Amino acid sequence: MDTLIIYSTTITSRLKYVLKIVFHEIYQIDYQLTDQRENYLSSEATKINYSVNQIINDEIHILPSELLFQIGIREIELGFFKFNDVEYLFKSNNAKAYLHDIFASIFYLISRYEEYLPHLKDNYGRYLHTESIAYKNGFLHKPIVNIWINNFVRHLELKNSSLKIKKPKFKFISTIDIDNAFLIKGKGFVRSLAFLVKSIFNINVENIQLFIDVLLNKRKDPFDTYTLQFNLNHKYNLNTKYFILLGDYADYDKNLSHTNSNVARLIKRIADFSSVGIHPSFASNLKVDILKEEVSRLENIQKREVIFSRQHFLKLSLPTTYNRLLSLGIYEDYTMGYGSALGFRAGIASTYSFYDLDIEQALPIKVFPFAITDDILRFNLNLDPKKAIEEINDIVKLVKKENGTLITIWHNDTFSNFGVWKGWKSVYEDMIKLIKS
Repeated sequence: MDTLIIYSTTITSRLKYVLKIVFHEIYQIDYQLTDQRENYLSSEATKINYSVNQIINDEIHILPSELLFQIGIREIELGFFKFNDVEYLFKSNNAKAYLHDIFASIFYLISRYEEYLPHLKDNYGRYLHTESIAYKNGFLHKPIVNIWINNFVRHLELKNSSLKIKKPKFKFISTIDIDNAFLIKGKGFVRSLAFLVKSIFNINVENIQLFIDVLLNKRKDPFDTYTLQFNLNHKYNLNTKYFILLGDYADYDKNLSHTNSNVARLIKRIADFSSVGIHPSFASNLKVDILKEEVSRLENIQKREVIFSRQHFLKLSLPTTYNRLLSLGIYEDYTMGYGSALGFRAGIASTYSFYDLDIEQALPIKVFPFAITDDILRFNLNLDPKKAIEEINDIVKLVKKENGTLITIWHNDTFSNFGVWKGWKSVYEDMIKLIKS
C-alpha cells in the first residue's frame, strides 16, 4: 500500500496533466490512474475516488467539478470559500468528501484559465492583477496551490503512513534583468548629449561631474554593478540567472545595441560566472522574426544556445508567448508574475509544465513563476528599503513554510545607490540573508 490508485469515470488530458503536476513534478508519489472500477476495487494501493459517487468507505473521495471534464473555455462557477484561514475553490457539497475539488482548483490557477476569459488590460496590454480571483479574494500573496497540495498530502499520510512520498524542498532562484547595461558608458553621442543637457537644465552638478568622470574613465558607470553582483553570488553560493535585452532601440527597449563592444564584453563576462537568457524586447511581441533575431544575437555573442527567457515589461500573452518560445528552442520561461503587484500570478511557488487550453495538451515548456520584484517594491508600493525588507520577509516565510521555490527579480541599476535607487544598495543582500537564514 505504498502507492496510490486514482479512479475517475472519465480520463481526460486535463486530469492527467494536473495529476502529473501534483504527484510527479511537485511531489514524487507513484500513482495509477484508472477508469476501471474493478481495478480500483481490487487494488491494495491507497485509494482516491475522483467521481460523483462514493464507492467504498476506505477511500479519499474528491467530488469533481465539471472543469477537468470539459473542453474549451467558458465562464465557471468557482465555488470560493474560506476555511481555517485558507482560501479554496470548488467547494464540495458532500460532507463526506474532501472539502474541495483540489485538482480542478489547481488546474484553474496554473493554466491561467481566467486569462483566456474577457478581461481588462493595462496600458501595456497586460493582464491586470486586479482582474484575478486571487486579488479579488485576498490570496494573491500566498502560494495557495502549494498550500492546497501540502494539506492534501498530509491528509494522504494520515490515511496511509507507509505511503512512499518524496517531498519538495525549499529552493531560491535569484534572477537579474539587464534592461539598461550602463547609464553613460557606450551610449554614443546623441544619448550622452541628452543626459548632459538634462543634467545642465536641472542644474544637477553631481550628474554633470559624473558624466565627465565616466567619460574620462575616472569613475565607474553607476549601472556597472556587476562585480558587486558576482561577489554576492559567490559569497552566498547563488546560481543567479541573467536576462539581457538585445532588441533594437525603441520607446520601451532602451539598452545599448547588440553591436556595442561594451555589451558583448559584458555578456561574455557574465556567461563566465552565470547562465544568460534572453529578455525578449517589447517589440518582439509584434513578430516572431524579431524574437528570432534577438535570440540569434545572444547566441552569437555567448557562443552557446539560449534555452530560457523572460519577457521585457513582463508582457506575457497566453499561450502565444510560450508557443513562440518553443518554436525557437526555448524551454524555460521566467515571466509568470505581475508587473504591478507582488505575489503569485498562477498561485504557485513551484516550477511546472504549462497546459495550452487552445489545443488541450501540455506544452514542453517549464514555467518559473516569480513573486518578488525590485521595481514593484520601489515604484508600485513606494516602499523605503526598511519597509521593502519587511514585505519581502512575509513572502519568504510563506514560501519556506510550504517548501516552494522562491524566485526574485532584480536589476543591475538597483545595486547602484544612484538616483531613484539611492539607499537601496544593501536591500538585495539583506533579502539573501533572510532567505539563507
